[in-house]
Amino acid sequence: MPERKSDYGPARLPGAVRTAAVLVGALSAVLATAGPGVALPAPAPATAAAAAAQCGDVVTANLVLTADLVCQGTGLTIGADNVTVDLAGHTVSGAPAVQIPDRRGTTLVNGTLTGSQSLIAAGSQLISPIPLTVSGVRLGAQTKLTNASAVLGQGSGGCTVNGIRAQDSWVTLDGCEARDQLYLRQSTGTVRASKLTSGSLRLEQSSRGRYENNVFDDFTVLLYDMSRENVFTGNVLKNAESAFYTAMPQSPNVTNTIQDNDIRNNDIGFEADDVTGFTIKGNRFTSNRTAGVLVDNGIRRANSEWISGNVFTGNGLRPSGVKDRDGNPVAGGVHVRTVPESRINLSGNVGRFNGGYLIWAPAGQVVDGGGNKGPCGPVPNPDLTCL
Repeated sequence: MPERKSDYGPARLPGAVRTAAVLVGALSAVLATAGPGVALPAPAPATAAAAAAQCGDVVTANLVLTADLVCQGTGLTIGADNVTVDLAGHTVSGAPAVQIPDRRGTTLVNGTLTGSQSLIAAGSQLISPIPLTVSGVRLGAQTKLTNASAVLGQGSGGCTVNGIRAQDSWVTLDGCEARDQLYLRQSTGTVRASKLTSGSLRLEQSSRGRYENNVFDDFTVLLYDMSRENVFTGNVLKNAESAFYTAMPQSPNVTNTIQDNDIRNNDIGFEADDVTGFTIKGNRFTSNRTAGVLVDNGIRRANSEWISGNVFTGNGLRPSGVKDRDGNPVAGGVHVRTVPESRINLSGNVGRFNGGYLIWAPAGQVVDGGGNKGPCGPVPNPDLTCL
C-alpha cells in the first residue's frame, strides 16, 4: 500500500524504522563530539517501552499496548513467531486491525479489534496450520482464517465474535458470544459453552466438528456440501426459521448426529431437503410452530437415517403454511416425504399435544423400529405402528 504524505514525518514512521532513525541520530551526535581514541558508550538494550505502537508497526517481540490505535490501513502486523500482544483494554481499528502472515504461536489478549476486518491470519498451505490464541478480546468485525488453528475464548477468558470466515482451518470457540455468520469451508469446528445470536453457522465440506452446550438463539445451523460426522449435543436451539437446515447428499453410511438437544420455539426444528446421512436421537422438540422434523427427500440412495428416542411436545400448533413437494401440508411432530429407496428409520419417538400427527409418513417411506407412541398418519399405513 503506498505511503500517505501525512505518514512521511518521523513521528509517523513504523516502529522499527522510527527506532533505527533515533539511534542513528544519537550515534552521529556522539561521533561529532568525540575526539580520537575516545571510547563510545555501548548502546542500551532495546525494551518494549522504547516507543509506543503506531499504525502499520511490525511486531516482532511481546507488546503491551499503551493507547488506542485508529488506522486507515493495517493496524499491527505480527512479524515473528511466539509473540503475545496484550491490548491492555485498548482498541485497535484497521483494515485489518491485526494481520498474521504465516507466523506461529501468536497470542492476542484483553481488548478490542475492529474496523473493516478485525483479524486476518493466513498460514502457508505447504505446512501445518498456524496456531493462534485469542482470549478476552472483542472481535468487532469479521475475522478471516486461512490454514490456521485458532482457539478463541478459552473458557474464562471469553471472547466476542462478529463473523468468522474460515478456509482449511481448525476453529475453536470456547465460552464466546458470536453474531453474524460463522462460515467454515473445508474446516473443522469446535464450539462449546458459547452463545450464538442473530446469524448462522454454515458448514461446507466441513467434517468431524463438535458443537456442545451452546445456546443458538435465532442462529440457524446450515449443513451443506459433504459436511460429515459433525456432532451437535447438549445445545439449546431456539427462535429461528429452521434450527437446522441441511441439503445435498452425504456419503453413504456417514452421518451427522443431532443428539440430546433442546430444540424449541422455531418454525421448524430440523429440516432436511434431498439429504442422506443424519441421525436425530434423544432430542426434545417443543413448541416449534410448523413441525419438529421435516424430511422432504427425493434422493434414491441407500442411507442410514434414524429418528429415534425423541420427545415431541406442542409442535405444529401454528403452522406457517409449509407444504412438502407433493403438496401435503406440514404440521406436527415428524413429517416424512421420501422415496422407497431412502426410507427413514423411526423408533421410540413419543409425543403429545402436537397440532397434527406425532408422525406423518405415507406407506413405503419409513421403516418402523417400534416403540413410537402418539397418533400416526396417514392411515391406513402398514409400515408404521404407533401405540
